[in-house]
Amino acid sequence: MNLDHEVVKDLYPLYMEEELSPTVNKAVDEHLQECEGCRNSYETGEGFYDSLKEIEKPKAPESMDEKLLLRLKLNRLKWVALILTGIILTMIMTDYKNERENLFRAVSDYFGTQRYLPNHLGVIKDKDHSDLRNIEEGILQLSEDRFAMEEHFNFIEKGRLEDTDYYLSMDTASFLTMIEMMQFRYDQGMWSETDEAAYKAIQENFKDLSEAATKEYRKMHHGYSSYLELVDVKELEQFYEHMNELISSYNTFHKLPDQLKPLSERALKRRIALALNIPKLKSIDLKKESPLNDDAYTFRFSVSGKFEGTIYGMSGQIREIQSQYSTLSDAPLMSKEKAEEKAKGYFEKIYGRSANGFELVPLGFNYNVNSDDTRFKVYSYNLVPVVDGYKLYTPFESGFFLHIDARTGELNSFVHNRHVPSFEELDQTNSLIRVSKESLNKKGLDVKDTVIIYSALTGTFELVYMVPSIEDFQDGKFYSAKNGKEDRIYVHDR
Repeated sequence: MNLDHEVVKDLYPLYMEEELSPTVNKAVDEHLQECEGCRNSYETGEGFYDSLKEIEKPKAPESMDEKLLLRLKLNRLKWVALILTGIILTMIMTDYKNERENLFRAVSDYFGTQRYLPNHLGVIKDKDHSDLRNIEEGILQLSEDRFAMEEHFNFIEKGRLEDTDYYLSMDTASFLTMIEMMQFRYDQGMWSETDEAAYKAIQENFKDLSEAATKEYRKMHHGYSSYLELVDVKELEQFYEHMNELISSYNTFHKLPDQLKPLSERALKRRIALALNIPKLKSIDLKKESPLNDDAYTFRFSVSGKFEGTIYGMSGQIREIQSQYSTLSDAPLMSKEKAEEKAKGYFEKIYGRSANGFELVPLGFNYNVNSDDTRFKVYSYNLVPVVDGYKLYTPFESGFFLHIDARTGELNSFVHNRHVPSFEELDQTNSLIRVSKESLNKKGLDVKDTVIIYSALTGTFELVYMVPSIEDFQDGKFYSAKNGKEDRIYVHDR
């Protein structure tokens, strides 16, 4: 196949991209062998890109008409950009307007719900109308309204919400437990100055909330200026802070918040150091837990990478200890007798009291502890406090568990029963029986066991008779050995 010089030049781009058919490609190669000029052009590329270079060079408009057309095009692009910017801004403003209007409605609902809640609190001290359903429904509705408000907060309000301790949240389950205990105490003739003060504190807190919510309602219903207003998150937070502190102190200790004083961090470190034989306090790190994650005044601690755990700042009770290492070997196991002595020693240091007031219950190896390594062995124990021969009963078969390394005797882990805040006043339990078991059974009760419980009614340890056939969370299970009246066991519900 014979090709002309011009044809060979036109085929240059396809030749370089290897897109020619084999026959044509062969013909081009034959031509290049014979024609030195085409061969040089193919090797240098000279002459092939001149037209492309001319196309790439922008030409300035030469005539007045061309300049006017170019200016019109630029102006048109500017207007298009302005229109698009306006559309985007309109969409943003519309979305913001809709979100704020949703917030206005949520604030209105929140305002309306809290407004009528105090009217239902009187049922606590009204024997003729003892139904707490309206309070329960109102508190749950207030929580839902609060979530609706948060959903429509802007980024500034959400940022301020992140800086709060309670996140505008109330422990509703514990609040309902509180008013139930208050009502029960009133009906049983147990109403005290503490109850009255707590009752008035609830009313005062709701009054403060009403004032804060009214301000927010007015801000959000004040014409166009309302779109620029922000919810005062910190002012609303004060209600939740005061209520949660009142709920915790009343339910746990049957006291008011100002009657309790948390221990200093240094005092807490001393307790940890004593329990774990730590020579220097500076090796103990404390970090306060968020009240959303645990009880208020709960601290998480760590000890030089050896141990970590939690301690309750209000009572100084160590709640959890976990060793950061364990021995995995085939060394011989420690004898049971020696292990029990070790366990008693740990319990004495953790609780700061003699082991004579405990009943140590061996639970064998690895009780409720899992490990993939068969060499992992711990002796497990449960602690049962005893006062004057009466055992401390805890709800739901929970206990005070300790595990020690079966080979070295080192502490592996410890868990305090949260249904008992601390043992501080356990020795002060009044074990005097004034009402006999028989007299209660004559009234149709079926009391059998005599035990000590941490009472939800008094916030102290009480000697009671127990009906074993009734569940811990049901009414009528415990009756005071002091006055024969029904008692309630404290249940930590977080």
